[in-house]
Amino acid sequence: MPFDPQTIPQFSVIRIPVQLTEYTERKRFVVISHIPGHVYALKTTSQTETFDLDPQQLKGVVVYEAAECPIFEKRTVIDPRNQFPIPYPDLIQHNQDGCYEHLGILPSDFKQRLISAVAASRLIEPNRKKRILSQLA
Repeated sequence: MPFDPQTIPQFSVIRIPVQLTEYTERKRFVVISHIPGHVYALKTTSQTETFDLDPQQLKGVVVYEAAECPIFEKRTVIDPRNQFPIPYPDLIQHNQDGCYEHLGILPSDFKQRLISAVAASRLIEPNRKKRILSQLA
């Protein structure tokens, strides 16, 4: 049966290649919802220093400590400001190339943790805040 990106469950963590300026790197994304022709996702980061130095910024993100969730080996931040629509055709191509990974689904408390982070954030623009909250409703 062919890969169908529409079947990726909400709050799945996927890893796909992302083209950076001079090279391609595999990045992890959390699928928040599906919008026409795309998954709507948040990019994760294990580079948490910026957040650790700014308590205000830390309130507006979801943090998983190393091994708190089996999907993340390192301390990982999911920042609702890092919103990306990823086109289904791109996911299909990554899958055909052997570069698409489904790493698992986040724990059941993730939705409430994300809603709380979005509500607490003073850095997310109001239109982005509204968009992400509507997709979590």
